[in-house]
Amino acid sequence: MNVRSTVVTAAALGVLLATAPAAAAAVRVDVSAQDRAYLNQAHQNNLFEIVAGNLVDRGGCARVRELGPRFAAHHTALDAELIGVATRTDTTLYSVPDPGQLTRIADLSTRSGDDFDTAWLRDQLAAHLRGLAEGEVETRSGWSPEVKDLAARTAPVLRHHLEEVVAAMAECTPG
Repeated sequence: MNVRSTVVTAAALGVLLATAPAAAAAVRVDVSAQDRAYLNQAHQNNLFEIVAGNLVDRGGCARVRELGPRFAAHHTALDAELIGVATRTDTTLYSVPDPGQLTRIADLSTRSGDDFDTAWLRDQLAAHLRGLAEGEVETRSGWSPEVKDLAARTAPVLRHHLEEVVAAMAECTPG
């Protein structure tokens, strides 16, 4: 090998070695499939809560009408934090609630008064139990410390909402 080709090879190797850390940084390996699934599930749950929370003017119970906007505001804040984590971990999020949630939203949109209150509270109970269960799986089985921390910080809000839903069920549902 002549001196010129050795210099060219060394220069090329230098460029490759200098850019290798940047190329390696572009590939996200700090989140698992479990972490990405949790981020999407939690995001869809937040979207559902925001939409459902804004439907409560259809309800007959003052407590339901008070909880809806508050839950929507809390889930909007939770989702803003989640979107930040998703952005940092290069996780693409779904743009709408899941099909079952869309069905529940459509159903709620056809109801009013006590019928709405009962259906809305039942949906809230299910959504918050689901969110807590998904968060628990993430904190136990997730890989990313940042995503696991997000799940752990979300749990107290979901637990508090669940307590409020149970109290409202006693107040707002017949029988």
